[in-house]
Amino acid sequence: MTNENKLDNTKNNTSNVGGDLEFKAKEAQLQGDKIIDDLKNKAAKIKLEGEKALHNLNQKAKAKYKEGNVSFAEKSKESETEKSDSENKLHDRLEHLKTEASHKFEEAKLKVTELKHEAPVKFDELKAQVNTKFDELKKTATDKLNKFKKDDQG
Repeated sequence: MTNENKLDNTKNNTSNVGGDLEFKAKEAQLQGDKIIDDLKNKAAKIKLEGEKALHNLNQKAKAKYKEGNVSFAEKSKESETEKSDSENKLHDRLEHLKTEASHKFEEAKLKVTELKHEAPVKFDELKAQVNTKFDELKKTATDKLNKFKKDDQG
């Protein structure tokens, strides 16, 4: 083999290796493009899942907010109803107490009137009893004085 043949062989080998390298580079580029596309798809899926999760979280938050508002409104209505019921009960109780006080006042007025009429009668009875007792005491005292006088004279 001559140097020229060797050179031709080397050129052919170099050309073959260059061609192989070129194919391998294109293959590597295709694989790289495929990996990039796969990564883009995965990133898009992750982004979509994140958006879905954010949307669901937002919906849950809105539902909780609405539920809280409804619950607050219900509690507020219940409170108003209870307040109204309490006011009605209080009003009824006050009316009952007013009526009861009015009856007691009327009873007291009747008792005062009754006592007012009884007082002179009782006073007259007591006055008569006192006069009777006084007369008895006066008579007893007179009797005793007369007895002492007789005893002194006799």
